[in-house]
Amino acid sequence: MPKKNAPHVPRPNAFLYYSVVFLSGLYFRWFLGLRVDRSAIKGIRPPFFVIAGHASWLDFITVSIALYPHRLNYMAAYNFFRNPVLKFLLGFMGVIPKNQFTSDNQAILKTKYVIGCGGIVAIFPHGCLSNEGRPGGFAAPSIAKLFKAFKIPVLAVQITGGYLTRPRWTKRIRKGRMDTTVTRILNSEELDTFSVDEIYRRVLSAIDFDDYQWQRKNRVTFKGTRLAEGAELVLYKCPKCLAEFTLRSKGNKLFCLNCGNEAMVTNKLFFEPCKEDSIVFDGFDNWYDFQQNCLLTEIHDPGFKITATTALLWNEPGKYGYQEMGHGKLSLTREAVIYEGKVFDRIIIQSFEMKDILMVPFAAGEYFEIASGTDIRRFVLDDVRMMMKWVLAIRLIRDSYYEKNPET
Repeated sequence: MPKKNAPHVPRPNAFLYYSVVFLSGLYFRWFLGLRVDRSAIKGIRPPFFVIAGHASWLDFITVSIALYPHRLNYMAAYNFFRNPVLKFLLGFMGVIPKNQFTSDNQAILKTKYVIGCGGIVAIFPHGCLSNEGRPGGFAAPSIAKLFKAFKIPVLAVQITGGYLTRPRWTKRIRKGRMDTTVTRILNSEELDTFSVDEIYRRVLSAIDFDDYQWQRKNRVTFKGTRLAEGAELVLYKCPKCLAEFTLRSKGNKLFCLNCGNEAMVTNKLFFEPCKEDSIVFDGFDNWYDFQQNCLLTEIHDPGFKITATTALLWNEPGKYGYQEMGHGKLSLTREAVIYEGKVFDRIIIQSFEMKDILMVPFAAGEYFEIASGTDIRRFVLDDVRMMMKWVLAIRLIRDSYYEKNPET
């Protein structure tokens, strides 16, 4: 049993949890084509950890359906608790808040409480949604240390088709197919004998996914409307004229304002050229890789620098949501992200050193954030189509020139 002074975390409310998961299970199976294989975990009993890749906002429900009737205490970004309604509902459902990409002792203590009560803690180690149908974010190696410390079984839920069903850049759901498999990837004996590195590599392998490679093999038909709308929030570079931020979408088409290049999204969710001279990639993954390779060439120039105008917000203590601080110019170099502009009634220059930035949480077409512990700065670029390049550039600079922090 947990100690008396340990933080209290309730079990998810039984009525609400079972009602939502049961009804969602019917909808997901009948309309979204969800198929679940949990034969490998027959007879397993709590406590244990559950991990999964993070392709879509549907993942929370998908994982809950896959583990039904077990009730899971999810770990989720503290940002969600800055909304008063969500804070109430998440608290009611026993969700553990976690400050992303930084050490959070309270989250560890709450995890210990749930496990001590014989519960189940579910974690999305990558911390960020997928951009292009493959894992996004950065799964910190400390997840392996967590599992080794607790020495209880670890289950993995591998989901394919989730990104194609509801990618981060649209609010529309496509009806097709999702395949979900639950396996036990680590037992107590293995956690006791394996090194942290061995545990970490097994975790990464178990939650890997590649929706477009899966779709190239399976050719599943997806039903939906306006299949391309919002794609320019992730795909920012035209492969024909190489212009940036000139792509627009309407209905099932993605087109370039600069050169007229045009692509159509099919019911298999692949791109096809609309004109004889159109140059397009077949999937989001290949288009994204093209952008990344072009950007790598840019950042390898020692004088690399991009700029944008932006609104600046922050998480003022004691208040819900994010409060506006000012507006100014944002610059990115290989050394730092620099804000120059108004903060309340002053003009300031604030620098965020790249060596201190592990990952940049963002919402496609809305904002990206830089955090220092619990202190968060939220940037809302005046042209939201620029956001993907900024987020990708920060990640590539981090991966190319700075050592990832193994402790977070």
